[in-house]
Amino acid sequence: MAGVTHQAQLAAWRSALASGNPATIATTARDLTEARSRVDTDFRFTVCDHLWRPVGAIGPDLIEASGTDPRNNTPTAKITVKGDSALIDHFMGCSKTMVGVIVETAGMRYAFYTKSHKYKYDKGQWTGALELKGIWDILNYLVIWPSWYLPIQAQPFSHAVYMWALCTVLESMVAESAMRIQAGIWEFVNNAASLNLDFRTWFGTVIRALERDGLSIETFQRMLKTPVYVKRTNPFLDTSPFAARTVRMETCGQVITDITRAYGVDTRMDLWLPGDPQPDQWSGLDSPTYVFSTFDRSQIEGPTKTVLDSAIRTVVDLGGSLGGIFGALGQEIDGFDGQYQNPALGVNFVPPWAVLIAPESGEDSSILSCEITDHTPDGWQHIVGGRSPKWLSDLMNATYAWLIDSLMIVLGFTGIPSDLLAGFLNNAFFAFQMVQHYDRRGEVGPYHPAIERFHATASAPYNVETMFAFINALFDSRGYTAATVTFRNGDQYALNRDIHRGGLMSLVYRNRRKMVTDYIEGVMWRITDTEREVLVQLGDGRRDEAPLAKHQRLITEAFSIINVLTLAPQSSG
Repeated sequence: MAGVTHQAQLAAWRSALASGNPATIATTARDLTEARSRVDTDFRFTVCDHLWRPVGAIGPDLIEASGTDPRNNTPTAKITVKGDSALIDHFMGCSKTMVGVIVETAGMRYAFYTKSHKYKYDKGQWTGALELKGIWDILNYLVIWPSWYLPIQAQPFSHAVYMWALCTVLESMVAESAMRIQAGIWEFVNNAASLNLDFRTWFGTVIRALERDGLSIETFQRMLKTPVYVKRTNPFLDTSPFAARTVRMETCGQVITDITRAYGVDTRMDLWLPGDPQPDQWSGLDSPTYVFSTFDRSQIEGPTKTVLDSAIRTVVDLGGSLGGIFGALGQEIDGFDGQYQNPALGVNFVPPWAVLIAPESGEDSSILSCEITDHTPDGWQHIVGGRSPKWLSDLMNATYAWLIDSLMIVLGFTGIPSDLLAGFLNNAFFAFQMVQHYDRRGEVGPYHPAIERFHATASAPYNVETMFAFINALFDSRGYTAATVTFRNGDQYALNRDIHRGGLMSLVYRNRRKMVTDYIEGVMWRITDTEREVLVQLGDGRRDEAPLAKHQRLITEAFSIINVLTLAPQSSG
């Protein structure tokens, strides 16, 4: 009953009730419910100027459009319009200013800016082809200074340091970089000391704000929030995974994409427009604004619901990653590789309520395509190393020198250098270390070709680093299952209503006997003459990173932070 007006639906319901037929009433109720829950598939394309003021709608001039909205990365889109569209000249203006495009469908709003516009003549027709990037891309142009509150000419700390729950870390990173630019901090010193003789740039932020909004208190308040406003999480109630990072002149986008790979934290950059609900009680927005927000989608909860949970989760995750005698600290979650819980400590995984059931052959389903790949184990015996310990090489070299000197004294020879045998038999002893996974050897049997793997390392074995290398190698070489599922938005679950990009979802398959849980990696939409749909992708089909690797990075970054804060000399290498 899609497309039927509210009055017609009400009349149908009254007619069904008046009939007194239970079957008619039930059928009508079901149809009305489905019509109510069905997702709107209409797409609306609004073209805007550099201040996000509407210029026009593409409407019937649209030929084709498609786009993607990946997790923690820049959304992209392509739009093709007719060559005689009244908006062509506006699109051509992207070489001098920003040309914005807002795509709205199914209650979702995607804000893009025009990266390039191609005006093409082919087969007797002119067309305009737009390459768009989402406003999340602004994070790829916010550079993190070591000391954001100081002039560029004076950066005493070698790196910016961040250590806290991950959502707070990411929000602080973006807020500091945005505040530095939007408040014009040290703008006079930065430009004057850099010998920029365009005096307008010395007060550029304030001058542009006054030109745009005039002289008032509201102008300076608006200046601090334009273009980016960060919706903050209470740092003492932030239960997201614990993280540490040192950053030197990298962009916010680079750091976010890298640091979130191993965690279930999702970031968003939404376009706020006048009339929308305020992002939070402190925002007070009144003009178009890019709102940055973070969400912990891992669905692992701690006992205190405070930042202390972040530390407890880290301990449980580390114990599970180490395995062996530490394995009691963390129990691996079924169907969710590399993630751990410990109910005894109050760290529990809350399974996602959204579950896709893979159809059997010939059955109808909301799933358009599904690929489940099982990978065989890749070796049950692993060797690491390649270099002998330095102390052993030094001892052998010293022994050779002593023997040569002793022989020359005894035999009366001279002129033979004492370091003649330096390096002889170096890297011959204790240069390699081996570990065997006994259970895996029994599981794969004697005929499995994947027996032994060698992992070259720059350092000598027989130390803590080697132990970590073995644990990572054993995880990376174990058998695993990866899935990629694409389903149509609204058939069973609707984005931003039932599920969210970056959120968890489970796939049940093989007559409901097997299950895999993964993150919703992205949203894809496409419009042509014959189709108009929004697709959702669960999983990416790749192997998960060894869980211990993120803890190695955490420990390394923690020591780096100590070096930065103590102004320790930096290595020239």
